Amino acid sequence: MLNHRKKVGLALGSGGWRGLAHLGVIKVLKKEGIPIDYIAGSSAGALVGGLYGYFGNTESIEKIVNSLSYRSLYGILFDPSGKSGLITGKKYVDFLERHIGDVRIEDLKIKFTAVCSDLFEGSSVGIAAGKLSDAIRASSSIPILFKPEIINGRLLVDGGNSVPVPTAIVRDMGADVVIGVSLYGNIFPFKREYLKDGEISSVTVTKMSYQMMLSSLAEANLREADISIVPKIWEGNFNIFKNFINNRTTVEDGVEATKKIIPDLKKLLAEE
Repeated sequence: MLNHRKKVGLALGSGGWRGLAHLGVIKVLKKEGIPIDYIAGSSAGALVGGLYGYFGNTESIEKIVNSLSYRSLYGILFDPSGKSGLITGKKYVDFLERHIGDVRIEDLKIKFTAVCSDLFEGSSVGIAAGKLSDAIRASSSIPILFKPEIINGRLLVDGGNSVPVPTAIVRDMGADVVIGVSLYGNIFPFKREYLKDGEISSVTVTKMSYQMMLSSLAEANLREADISIVPKIWEGNFNIFKNFINNRTTVEDGVEATKKIIPDLKKLLAEE
């Protein structure tokens, strides 16, 4: 088995601040001696997967996360565009490059693909070469919030719009065993107590409709995985700043969900 072991691919899903759970997933896999040969990530999954491919450990990523405050996060995201998105994304790229420089995807420790959505073609696009910071930026381009990114002549937005959990893409990279991680397992049924004064605003309707679409797409993506991990992440009143800065239990949510699948994963890897 050592000479002919199965190659493992990790499909890290989109989900904004919930992406911290991916750190917990990777930590458990590493602790259990499960190799990670390929990573494909959409949006938050591209961020965590790309950084892990660069550093080769979760501790360096957690150090970056723990250094962030409301003020610094606001500084990274407040970058007015005024055209096709509220944010140009330049400060986000600058932030990434302060930590990873201009490293290229081809030079990472692990084979990696950042998954984006082509706005004109209406299809997913895997970026497996070029500057890592640009690929992460493109994969994280949430429509309306971020200005779309142009790479190789393609107008790209958030990877989660087409493939929230890129299981098929990581299998195409060469994985024999695909582990899919969805971050949408605790959104529905929606808890009415989260509604302010019990009223449903137009913003809430828009947000929940978008989440419904992503959740359904993620479920479909997971059907192509050999092993599925769906952390039960606390939701609360959605606020990207508060949930990211204050909700430090999200990493542990990923840890707990991954521990449950380890016996099945090891059995699968041991099969001839």
